[in-house]
Formats: sequence, structure tokens, C-alpha cells
Amino acid sequence: MNKLFSGFILAAALALGVCLPASDALAGDTARVTLKDGTVLEGEIVREMQGIVWLKIKSGKLEETRMISPDEMKSITRDAGATPAAKPGEDTTPAKDDKPAEPTTANPAPAPAASADTSSQPRKTGVPRAAVITLGEGGERDMVGVYMMAKPLHDAIPLLKAENVDIVVFRVNSGGGAALEVQKLSDVIYNEYRKNFRTVAWIDWAISAAAMTSHAIEELYFTPEGAYGACTAFHGDFVAAKDADLERYLFQMEKISTRGNHDPQIMRAMQIMEPLSATVSPNGDVKYYQDETSGDIVLNTKDRVLTFNSQSATQVKFSAGTASNLDELAKAMQLTEVEWVGVKKPGYMWPICKAEQMQMDFREKTARDEQLFNDYVQTLNQLLGMGANLDDERKAKVAGKARECMNKIVAAVNNNPNMALFKFNIMPDKFREEWIEPTDKKIKELTKKEKK
Repeated sequence: MNKLFSGFILAAALALGVCLPASDALAGDTARVTLKDGTVLEGEIVREMQGIVWLKIKSGKLEETRMISPDEMKSITRDAGATPAAKPGEDTTPAKDDKPAEPTTANPAPAPAASADTSSQPRKTGVPRAAVITLGEGGERDMVGVYMMAKPLHDAIPLLKAENVDIVVFRVNSGGGAALEVQKLSDVIYNEYRKNFRTVAWIDWAISAAAMTSHAIEELYFTPEGAYGACTAFHGDFVAAKDADLERYLFQMEKISTRGNHDPQIMRAMQIMEPLSATVSPNGDVKYYQDETSGDIVLNTKDRVLTFNSQSATQVKFSAGTASNLDELAKAMQLTEVEWVGVKKPGYMWPICKAEQMQMDFREKTARDEQLFNDYVQTLNQLLGMGANLDDERKAKVAGKARECMNKIVAAVNNNPNMALFKFNIMPDKFREEWIEPTDKKIKELTKKEKK
């Protein structure tokens, strides 16, 4: 079973192959960072998590946000007037930049008080209809393979067709997760979405498995604070994949890079510490090189894995544009007019279409089941254990309560098939055979009357 979990954990905090301590600087501070090679960087910390620091650096009129890992950092000195240091593992991003832990699917933005449903309005002739679907919502509901799944995306397609949607915008907000779900997500996006809709990714936070998923999409846009990359694969015990396992992941992403029409050298530099440079020709063609000297633009050095920000992604045309809201996104997509499908709700940047509501409901149920799952299992086991010593009448009552617990577990797995794997170590396609049927048999045995 250890083989099954090889490379499952792909998270930003672990993407550079180390358990990361928290640094002394806080998000929002100005800081002076000295790298191990002697380079000194000064700027504002826009995000800090698990020891990784995102530093906004200004050079003249240019500004970029660079992700600095602990293994690159020799020292960091924050502004003397700043607040006390962060506790280990604490995310110190300012409230205005926090990824929401509750199902907001967007950074809060002004919204009309009325909740007009645009999906029911007559379609304007010649005007495309677009819908936003979130892949992860940040906070505690962003993990690939738990809250970002292929099944609810597949199930949402009929709803999109029913609302006459032409364009699907995937708003990506995830720090990574389980590699086992990447191929499934890629298949749904490439084989189903791209064949039915103009499919776009709007990258806010696509780290690790979330970036690997997004790589099947050719048309990518970033938010101003967008980040994409850091895709190192890890075993369940947080050891970086190597040898045959690593080759398997590299080959998988070569194929997915082809789907998205992305140079495979980009994702390779995101998966392993490998240099990458690029040259943009006068006619706009981009050529990548697996070194730091051949290209005019150095994207990655040999001692780290690649992560794009909005500036570097645009510089080499990996991103087609930067947008902080729907109007800017429509402009970047060269849409002179567009109907955004869904119900406008306070606190959401875009209308909530029926397909997006399905994703939100899926995450809500998954979160509830995650919280209660162990109680379901514990109660079921207790009921099965106590039933043997009761009379027939009480056995029947216990069997009824046991079946209620079993049905809750089955409903949780039906909603999110990976619950079978993460909770019982059973592959989803074997769950009926290996858990439902044996458990059903145990419950039925409680109601058998002994022969006198």
C-alpha cells in the first residue's frame, strides 16, 4: 500500500524537499533577505507560510513577487517596528490577502444587493455566455484529491450545457494535494471541458498538484498575486520521489504538457531543481533552454524549483494576461461583450452558476463528512460489537442504528470517492466489495434469530 501513496502529498510547504520552519518575518513587513549565495533582496513580504516567504521586490518602475524557500535563505531581517515573530507553521498573510477558509470562492468584492439570476435571462444574439467554476477555495478547502476532484467537475457539465455556457473559466485557488487525482482532473478538463467549451484557467494560487492539473489548459491568466508551480512529488513520509517513481511523474507531466501546448521543460523545472532560461523573439515566439545562460531571461536557477508569478509568467507568454476582476479578465480574453452566467451574491466576485454551486455544495458536504467521519466509524464499530449480547428485539434496534451509520459512510464516499482511500485504505472501485458488502453482512447477522 505504500506504493499507492508514493507521491500523493504535493504541497507548497513541502515542495522544496524539506520540513520548513517558520521565519522571523511577518507578512506585511518590509524585510531584508540575504541568500546563501550572498545576494541581498529587500522588499515587502506579501505572504509567509511554513517558512516560505513571498517578497515583493521593486526595481525602478518594475515590480515582481519572488518566492524564497528556507534552503535558499541565509538570514532575514524584518522592519524593527513590526509585530512579534510568527509561530512555527503559522500563515501570516495579512487579512486582505488571506485565502478564505469559508466557501467564498473569491476575494470579497462589492456585489449588487439584488440576487439576479442571469441564467434565466434571454440569450443575447452573438454574445458568448461564460461561467466561473472554482478549483479549490483556499483555506482548509483547497486540497487536490479531497476538495478539488474530477467527479463533481464531470457531474457539472450537463448543468453548464443547460445554461448555454460557451466559456468556462476555472478560478484556481489550491496549494496542492494528492497526485492520484491529477490525471483524473486532467482527463476531465482535456477530454470533456475543452471539447465542449472555451476553457480558461484564472490562476490565483496553483501550487503543486493544482499547477499540474491546470497544465492541461492552454489559455492561462493570472491574478496580480498569482503563483503557479513548485510541483515536487513526495512519498507519504515526505521523502521526495526518486528513481522510477520520479521518472513516472516526469513522464506523466510531459504528456499533460502536450495537452496544454506548454513546453515540457517548464513543468520539468517545476518538478525538479533544474535551471531554465528563455528567449522571446521579436515575433513573439518563446524558446526555452535547460540552463541559465542560453536564454535572455533566467526563469529558474539550478538550486530551486520553478514557480511563476504573474510578471514572470507574462514575460514568457505562459500567461496570456493579468486580471484582478471579471472586467479585466474579459478584456484580457479579448471579449468585447460577455454574459456571466449565474446568481449575483454579496461577497462574491462573480455570479454563482449552477455548476459552481455544485462545487460549493460538494466541498461543504466533504468538509462536514471529514469532521464527522471518525464518529460514524467509531459508532458503527461500537454497535456491531455490543449487538451479540442482546436479545432479538434489542439486536434489531442496534442493527437499525448500525445501518444508519453505514449509510452515512456510504453517502460520504459516494460524494467523494477518495474518502474510501484516505479513511479505509481501500481503492474507490473496491469499496463496495471490500467494505460495504462485509459490513452489510455483519449487520444482517445481528438480526438472525437463533434456532431453539
